[in-house]
Amino acid sequence: MNRILYFVHYHKYNLLSEYVTYLLRNVRTLYTRIVVISNSPLSETQCNKLSLFCDEIILRENKGFDFGAWKDALLADGWEKLSQYDNITLMNDTCFGPLFDLESIYVNMEQKEIDFWGLTNYRNDKFGMPKTHGPIPEHIQSYFICFKQRVVNSESFKAFWKNVKYENKIEKVIQKYETKFTKILTKAGFGYSVFLDKNDFPEIKSDLSLRRPDLCLKFKVPFLKVKSFLSFPYPKHIITLLRKNTSYPVSIVFDYLNQIYDPDTMLFIQDKLISNNEKSINILQHTRAAIHIHSYYPDILDKFMLFLNNTDANFDIYITTDSSEKRDVIFNYLKNQACFSKLKEIIITENQGRDILPWLSIKDRLNQYDIVGHFHTKKSLNTEEWIGITWLDDLLDSLLHSIESIINEFYNNQSLGIIIPEVPYIFRKFFLLGFSVSLNKISSALWNRLECHKTLDFRTVKNIIFPIGTMFWYRPAALKPLFELQLLPNDIPQEPIQEETILHAIERILVYIAWNEGYDYRISPSSKIWDSNFVDIYRNYKITTSLTYRIGKQLLVLPKAIKHVLQK
Repeated sequence: MNRILYFVHYHKYNLLSEYVTYLLRNVRTLYTRIVVISNSPLSETQCNKLSLFCDEIILRENKGFDFGAWKDALLADGWEKLSQYDNITLMNDTCFGPLFDLESIYVNMEQKEIDFWGLTNYRNDKFGMPKTHGPIPEHIQSYFICFKQRVVNSESFKAFWKNVKYENKIEKVIQKYETKFTKILTKAGFGYSVFLDKNDFPEIKSDLSLRRPDLCLKFKVPFLKVKSFLSFPYPKHIITLLRKNTSYPVSIVFDYLNQIYDPDTMLFIQDKLISNNEKSINILQHTRAAIHIHSYYPDILDKFMLFLNNTDANFDIYITTDSSEKRDVIFNYLKNQACFSKLKEIIITENQGRDILPWLSIKDRLNQYDIVGHFHTKKSLNTEEWIGITWLDDLLDSLLHSIESIINEFYNNQSLGIIIPEVPYIFRKFFLLGFSVSLNKISSALWNRLECHKTLDFRTVKNIIFPIGTMFWYRPAALKPLFELQLLPNDIPQEPIQEETILHAIERILVYIAWNEGYDYRISPSSKIWDSNFVDIYRNYKITTSLTYRIGKQLLVLPKAIKHVLQK
């Protein structure tokens, strides 16, 4: 069969994702010609890579979204040229795949007595979709739709594309074109079919392609909608089904989703705990690592030595402190420790800016390493008196109990930018993780000041992912915007510092800076086994801060209060 594919590409950050090249490479043999229309800019390097899997690349502004792109491409080729093809396929990059055999679907559909077809349909809806107006007729969903020659040669098909306007809102494109196209063609006398018919599932009210990706996988729909990972309540189950039922490389799903969705969203889609990679002595010896400890309280260094004295990992130690007296105390203490040979330098810094400013003050030293761990001798709440544990112990256990595993994780995952600790036990049991409106406002202002290119407003982020206690491992390139930031004198308040400063904002947006630079994050678990996990903590935060929960909690307390009064 003589087929042509018009494939629309768009990336909000102007990248060419691997899932797109994978898709085109794996459908290449099905088409005589493939035309890629990119609604976002592509570099020469990106075009050269893309050209390996297509015959033509059209670069254009994102006018009219995918329907505007298809219109331009169809009219550029002209109806006479298009009449030579047995089949014209319109597709966009809003889905992963192919997951299953696509050629057999083409063969089956081309043998049917139909004129156009797709993979899934949207059932007639008298209420319409959000942000649209009026009822929606049944229609083929436009992420993949095919037309036989007699449809392409028809006046109704040509008139439709001639009348397509370059709408600037996607809701209008859906309402005016996607939802109406099928009805226009059926009124003209053409018949259609779909691979997975929504009408076969009358008990399911929701959209199959977005809300029921599990069913799409069960019935071997060859493409999976990207947004289904947000629409389906159990996105990690989709990953499990992909691994179990297809040979599709799940890594490229994560690569793209991590580009588009912010770190807190990805926490519910991807398992972010570090893996137990087999440790390689060769990796440990050839990865240049450094550990920075800001030691305002030298008497706490013994907690660090419990870990640093018992590791085969290769790293240099840098310590900052705020006086020559403390420097001498630290040196005399360390010279009796097994890790003393790893001590590179003890640097005196001002007693200003908590641990953040001392860390940033030696950035030029630390940025020479492949990976760096940042720590400080924090005297936390005196919790050991009433629960028998400090959250500093928990943090160090998460980040230092297996330095070898952390180094291996960075080595084996070059897209990894930062590793943060698991939420300490005390926070799980006794405190809620939340931030004030003013701190979120400061964080958003800092984000703009860093000139981050990804769009993010911390005032709308429900669950900020951050290294509690400001202890973490990082790849210097992942935090480059922070290291280039010129802090002004009025940025740094006098000690003791109160909450809601730019320093607190820096602590909270580190994972997001790495994400902006194209890097992923991981969570290092505690070696202890507690009764919860990182995802549950953040999900619990959303529950416990809700109005319903707070009212319910007060109602539970009320009978006890009444009983107490009566006893008096």
